[in-house]
Amino acid sequence: MIFELLLFAVGLTALTLGADWLVTGAARVASQRGVSPLMVGLTIVAFGTSAPELVVSSAAALRGESGLAIGNIMGSTVANVGLIIGLGALIRPISVHRRLIRREAPLLIGFLLIVMLLASSGTVDRFEGFLLLSVFGFYIYYLFRWGHASGHSEDMISAEIEIAREKGDPEGRRPWLNWARVALGLVMLLLGADWLVDSAVDIARAFDVPEEVIGATLVAIGTSVPELASTIAAAARGLGDIAIGNVIGSNIFNLGLVLGTAAVVRPLEFSQLAVQTELLPAFLFCLALIPIAYTGARVSRAEGGFLLVGYAVFIFMVI
Repeated sequence: MIFELLLFAVGLTALTLGADWLVTGAARVASQRGVSPLMVGLTIVAFGTSAPELVVSSAAALRGESGLAIGNIMGSTVANVGLIIGLGALIRPISVHRRLIRREAPLLIGFLLIVMLLASSGTVDRFEGFLLLSVFGFYIYYLFRWGHASGHSEDMISAEIEIAREKGDPEGRRPWLNWARVALGLVMLLLGADWLVDSAVDIARAFDVPEEVIGATLVAIGTSVPELASTIAAAARGLGDIAIGNVIGSNIFNLGLVLGTAAVVRPLEFSQLAVQTELLPAFLFCLALIPIAYTGARVSRAEGGFLLVGYAVFIFMVI
């Protein structure tokens, strides 16, 4: 058991470092090419911070561990709102442009409704996985159309771009180094996912715990570390749009890209328990984010505390 716990820690470390290198390298490349900071937050940063969920859930699906894959996706979706936004708001109230909530949040709710409809049959098969990927493709198209229409916002500087600049090479004198970070980050993600899935399954079997529980708690929190780090960094700097945009974007990536890819790899079986204790809470947490963000166009400390309490209740219910 000591070996499994050590392997889990090593896998989690590899995932975290890999995601950090991937996001930092990609954000620097985007900055050098003049990409809008908001677009960076909603696409590159969201994809980079969702990469651990993608590789872990795909690897779990490939091995026939549907419970682990689903638990990771839904648990991460809940953690992104309850744990990450909650902690970020406690550090500093998160200001939000209402157009972000008006445009992005309904898309997130729409994705959740689609997933709930597909999961009602008890299985998300390969065709339905391709359907989710297709809808996700339309979302990306819509996102770039929106970004083109909105133009570049000078007052919204991405936390990741700022961090990248502070770490050096602000003028991009060594662009090859950024691409090397991206490549090395991807390799670390793949290795970390393999180690994390192996150890998580062994731990679940050793303690006779359902895979869904391990996936929704231990693995989900572990794979949400990149979102936690980038969102807290953005909140501390007063970059509310990047913080909320990262969470909403990451959740859409989870439900569209991650769940769709995992289902294409191998059909996923949704137990009734998983629907009640994981999918439904994910829907409720994402739904609650809309009125909370509309209140004064920000997430206050009190509302952040409310989200954290709700997340603690979710963990208790799952266990």
